[in-house]
Amino acid sequence: MTKVLYGVSPIGLGHATRSEVVGRKLVEAGIDLEFFSGGHAVSFLRSRGFVCHDIVSDAGPEVVGGEMKRTSLWYLRSWRGLKRTTRHARKLLAEKRPDLVVGDEEFSGVSIAVESGLKHAFISDELELGFARTGLARAVESRVYRWYKSFQEKCDLLIVPEEGEDAGNLRFVGPIVREVTETKEELFAEHGFPKERMVLCSMSGSGIGDFLLNRLVETLGTGRLNGWFLAVSGNRGTLASRTGVFDLGLVSDNQNLIAAADLVVSTAGKSTIDEAASAGTPIISIPIKNHAEQERNAAALGYRHSDLYRLSELISMKLGRREVPRRFEGGDRTSQLILSLL
Repeated sequence: MTKVLYGVSPIGLGHATRSEVVGRKLVEAGIDLEFFSGGHAVSFLRSRGFVCHDIVSDAGPEVVGGEMKRTSLWYLRSWRGLKRTTRHARKLLAEKRPDLVVGDEEFSGVSIAVESGLKHAFISDELELGFARTGLARAVESRVYRWYKSFQEKCDLLIVPEEGEDAGNLRFVGPIVREVTETKEELFAEHGFPKERMVLCSMSGSGIGDFLLNRLVETLGTGRLNGWFLAVSGNRGTLASRTGVFDLGLVSDNQNLIAAADLVVSTAGKSTIDEAASAGTPIISIPIKNHAEQERNAAALGYRHSDLYRLSELISMKLGRREVPRRFEGGDRTSQLILSLL
């Protein structure tokens, strides 16, 4: 049986959720698949029935008051994490002897595959950087960017889960989203939600969205917006506890909550945005300040960080204004591209 090792970035849960989609399609095609990742991504993938090795070390960004800080230190910690992970990944590849290696923004496995002449594919929706704000951070980022562009050029396949035009080794496949598996009625009954309109605060799997939750709870407490309750999903420590707030913590089927919501309010993570578009659910995306990837995602929808201070107005404008659901085939296209390498 053909064996594939599939590395997954542990930053947030978006990489793990779309890896689940692609992974299921590979298994259905008869592939012997094993993942490797770290943090909450490991427990998520294991809970979905996959083998997942816990070997990936990566550093999430430092966020204070909704603003990304000390970018140069984040790059340094990420580089050190990559070095540690590469040692473990080298042992794993030597033990498993895969026919192909895949990485969803996980660099170690694909880097080793490039060195070893193994077939490989890299998945990323972030081909640029742009996080630096100080002279030191720009100097560090410049070196990282040169390395990253060289890495991209060496990949057999560079798969981007967005719309775009293919070129060279670059393949645009469109968003990768999970199927909805519960009706709104089933989900409301499961969680004991009231029969009101639901605003979902979908927070990062990395636990860096407290600034947004706090503002939403304040908005709920003003009483200016009636007839809705707040459901919260995401990774953090102490759960929110107050009337009108249902804090679910980290959930494995967030796509069901997104589909059932009358409005999603989220930091501008790609997976949440794509799953909202797939369900036709209106979304307000408030990016972490200076987080280049989130700021680009939010800008594409017409939002910016300063919209944090006009949430009442935005909620009134967007609540219940559903859109036509979009059909995405990124999961099918990605799995087909990976299989084409074998």
